This record gives sequence, C-alpha cells and structure tokens, in this order.
Amino acid sequence: MNRSTALFVALAILLGHALAIHTTAAGQLAPPYDIAYVAFRIGRNFAQQGDLAWTAGVSSFESYPSLLWIGVCAAAERLFWSVQRVAQNVGFISASLCVLTLAQFSPVRLAGVIAPLLFVASGTVAATALSGLETATLGLLVTFSFLAYERGWRTPLAASLALCALARPQGLVFALALLAIELVRRAADALRRTPQARPSLWPAFTAPLLVGAGIGYLRMRSTGHWSSAWVAQLVDMHPRVVSEGGRYVLDFLTTSGSGALFIFPLWYWLRRGLSGVGVRACALTLAWSLSVALGGGGFLPFNEAMAPIYAVLLVAVQEAMQTALDSKRRFWPTLTWVLFALGLLASALASKFPGDIGPLKTAALHRAWVAPHTAARFGYSEELARVGLAEEILATERLREIGLFLRDNLAPDATVLTPWPGAIGYLSGRRVLDPLGRTSPSPGETRTRAWEGFARADVVKALGAGPDYVLPSLRFGESSPNIQEVAQEWIQSLDLLRERGRQRALQLRSQFAQYELITVPLVGSGARGGLFPLNRFRLLRRIELGLTPQLELSVEGRRVRVEIAHRTYPQLVDLRLEARNSSGAKWQLRPNGEWVADAELVARSNLMLFHTGERRIRALEVELPAELGAVELTAVLRNPGALDESLFSSCSKEATARVE
Repeated sequence: MNRSTALFVALAILLGHALAIHTTAAGQLAPPYDIAYVAFRIGRNFAQQGDLAWTAGVSSFESYPSLLWIGVCAAAERLFWSVQRVAQNVGFISASLCVLTLAQFSPVRLAGVIAPLLFVASGTVAATALSGLETATLGLLVTFSFLAYERGWRTPLAASLALCALARPQGLVFALALLAIELVRRAADALRRTPQARPSLWPAFTAPLLVGAGIGYLRMRSTGHWSSAWVAQLVDMHPRVVSEGGRYVLDFLTTSGSGALFIFPLWYWLRRGLSGVGVRACALTLAWSLSVALGGGGFLPFNEAMAPIYAVLLVAVQEAMQTALDSKRRFWPTLTWVLFALGLLASALASKFPGDIGPLKTAALHRAWVAPHTAARFGYSEELARVGLAEEILATERLREIGLFLRDNLAPDATVLTPWPGAIGYLSGRRVLDPLGRTSPSPGETRTRAWEGFARADVVKALGAGPDYVLPSLRFGESSPNIQEVAQEWIQSLDLLRERGRQRALQLRSQFAQYELITVPLVGSGARGGLFPLNRFRLLRRIELGLTPQLELSVEGRRVRVEIAHRTYPQLVDLRLEARNSSGAKWQLRPNGEWVADAELVARSNLMLFHTGERRIRALEVELPAELGAVELTAVLRNPGALDESLFSSCSKEATARVE
C-alpha cells in the first residue's frame, strides 16, 4: 500500500469513525455539545444586534472562550445558514485537514502514515470532529503551526499562531511554548557557534502576541481584567483545581487509546535517541498537558481539552517509532509494530460501549477502565470514552427539548436559571442565567468564570435574582424530589461556600420556597418521546407568576365534584381527595371510587391539564358513602411522584368542603 492510498483510507476511517460514535440512540447524527450553543447564541446576538455578549445589552466579554468560533457562528447567522451544521462541517473538515498535515511531517517514508492512522482511530479525534466546538479547528491550527515552524515558513506560522490565539486562550499558551523552544534553540546554536540554517522566526511570534494583547485590551475595557478567566485560574494554582487537572491528564493518557504511547518517545528522549522534531513535539505536548493540569482539566467527553495537542503528541510517537524501525536490533522493529497495533486496539475499545469482546468476558474490566478519577459535573456521571460521549449527547438532546418547550410556552421576558445554559439559552431565546457565572457575571462580580476546571459560585445570590423558572436537575426519575434534596444537591455540587453546608442549605431552601415543582409532559408534533423517563421533565416555577392550577370542590347532598381551572401550558398532576371526620379518622379515594382508611392514595394519577380558557374542567365526581358520616373534604393537586407533603410538592392550594 502506497502513502496516497493509506491517506485516503485514513480519511475514510475518520468519516466512518465520527459518524459511528457521534449518533443519538435513534441512530441519527447527534447535535453539537451543549456548550457549543453558547457560541451559537453569542454569534447570533453579534450578527443581529452587534452585541458580543450572552444577553443582548448586558456587558459580558468572556461568555465563551473562543472569539474565532463566535465569528464563525456570526458569519453563518448573517448568511442564514444552519449554525449547527456549519459548526459540525467546519470541525470535520478541520480534522480531515489535520490528517493531511500530519502526513507532511514524514512525507517520504511509508512509516510516515503511522501518526495519521493512529489519529483517525482515536475516539478523541472522532468525537471532537462533530462536537460543534472549535476544538478540531484549534487542533488543525496547532498542528499546522508546528509544521510551519519545522519548515521555517514565517508567514504561515505567523497567521496560524495568530488564529490559535484567537481560537482559545490555550492557543496563546501554545504560541508562547513554541516561542520558548525557538529561544532555546537559537541560544543552543549560539553556544555551539552553529551556523544558522534558516532565517529567524522571531517576527512570526509577534502576530499571536499582538492578537493576545488586543484581546486583553478589549477584555480590560469590558471587565477590568487583562487576562482571561482561564489564565487567572491557571495562575492561581488552587490545590483542588490542580489535583483535578492532574487526574484529568492521567485519564487521557490511560483511556484515549494511543495517548499511552507517549511513553515511547519519552523513553527515546531520555536516551537522547529521539530526533529534533520528536523532542520538540514532546516538549510542546508536555507544556500543553501542564497548562491543562494547572487549569483544572476539562469536562467534555474523550478528554476534549487534550484534543488540540493530540496530533503533535502523535508526531512524537511517530518519530520514536521511526527511530525504532531503523534499529539494527530485530527486537525494536517488532516491538514497534506491536505497540502500533495495541494503540489501534485501545482506540477501538475506547470507541465502543463497555462489553465483552467475542468470547472474552471483558465487560467488567472495560467498565473499570472507563471509570473517571475526576469529579463529575453537576447532573452528569461523566464516565470516560464512549460512555461519556453517549451521556453528553443524551443530555444535549434533553436540554434542546427543554429549550424548545420554553421557547413555545414562556413569555418573551421570562427568565430561566439553569447550570446548563447552552442549548436552553440558544433555542428558547429567553433570558437565561447561569448560577455558576460562566455566561454572565454572578451577582456582585465584574467578570465571568472559566468553563474549565472546578466551577463554583454563590448559588444563593444567583437564585436571589428571582428568575421565573429554574431547571433543578438533569436527572428525571419517577419520584419527585423534595425541597431539602434539591437544596442539598445544589449546595454540595455548585455552591462556592459549601463548607457552611447546613446554613447554606437553609438559605437556599428559603429561596426555593418561592417556587413550585411542576411536571411538564412532552406533547405536540415537535416533541420527541423517549428522551426523558415517562416522556416528561420537571421545572421549578415561581409561584408569583400565578400559573398554579385552581381547584374548586363542590358538594350536592353527598355527591362530590372536583373541577380545575388551568391557564397555561400542559402540566401533569396527581389529584388527591381526603375525607376526615371529627374524631380524626381519615379516608382517601382510590381511582376506582373506593374510599380507604389510613392510606396515602391518589384519586387521579398523572392527570394532564391543558389550557382551559375561562372554563373549568371536571376532574372527578364521586358519591360519598353514608357510613363515612359527616366529614371534612380536602382536595389538592400534587406533583406526580411526590412522596411527602412538603410545600415543594404541591401544585395547587387545598380546596375544602364540609359534608354533613
């Protein structure tokens, strides 16, 4: 097989790999990650209103870390193209071009396709290619910058490094690492008095520095800070952040497949047997890994934060393997091909769901392999490899569905508080608040927080802003959570002052007391069933909005009627009817009309309420048995699955009537 054929096969593998893993449970192409919708919304605001902010008219310069990607999204909006498709297409094209760029590091030897083949077999690459993020594009820019540096192409190097700095703050760190390599290289040549084989590349590094300075100036005018939130977190070096980041990099090396092969070039480097290209690739990979570790790691599937440097890592691996293949000892070429095959196999295992391999019972080992060593984001299990990707896709699908519901049913000026603002903010078009202060500054602060790392904020203050709706969780089970459970989970997972656990939980409970927990069914032609358990999800709705269903309990003789008035979008409720006599004995009504003593029953379960207009609908009519005697009747609507009588569970005020 010649090089051209091998590269064509590599591109075909990349396409098939990306389409195979970036799919929904229905087998369709999955949407971009939720965070990508943050860039989509800012791009739309910039294209339509000229505001480079998450919320139009509200100053917020750093809601998304990539100005380059916001520009791509804004251009798609101006041209009336599908932003989602443009983002995914640009990402896949970037990944494909990165394959061709990788092939140029060793353009003569057939062994020069080692890096491209390992690259396309990686789940990290396949996942980021269709993620809708700038990751694949940044990876292309990083790889091309390294190639331009090695070839001595001054102008292409300047352009690609400038775009790197525009793509993400990490891109500027890469440019500085490459500049440090150039300074060390020139200093070493000067000490050895080696003639310079090429012109100085120092002028090329002025471009990313100027871009970084320009962004810093704009940030200073907007937030009062020169450095980005990620750089500030990097410099802070908080022990918890660094610890999480270190474990994140370790997870990447052990579960990304061919990432573990990085030990091969490190071995040759220590033995001083690695080529100059390999040494520089190792140094850049180590510098990037260190910045990721100090910055707290990342939170997206397949260790997305390490994806931009992945191709450079594989250049180092390829250089080491080529050195081993040239060895006169028969052991080293054999070992090289064995390691290459193991790298491909590990990549394939990372891209499949945990399970047995043919007759081999490997499911338990596979599951243990993808178990993370870092703390999971709120609402996620965040396992590694394919399992984490499937969870991210499902979560994004759910958030998209919630965003569409909010768009279709909420007032234009409604506000929503959610720790997952991306798809909800873009699709709903409503004012969406992030309690972690990443899209807009938290109350009392002047700048946003970094998306990477261990994000926390004052959630009590965030809820004190009085949003109309709150999305309390991404986990939607059959039972309805109570107010204490939600408050405790938010404090433990999101709050900056969680060490004051009990006190903070009480403060948050007092804020949550202004909300009612409602269950919203997926109805309508645009709704997609199967995304949520029982095809429904839960929201917190501010009681002051006056959208609580109204009950009316009437009695004629011993015939009891319950009627409901509902003035808004569909909602699911449970109807409970209780009878209590003067001695304290109580009975509750079953759905079949039978009264049962001392029981917790539901008269109507999962009753779907639609907008009743000015009318009332009759939900129940039943004859009260004479043996019950004189009783006090109480009817109430509760959230489906509610297990207690807390205020959080109620969906209406109690309606009472007396029967003699």
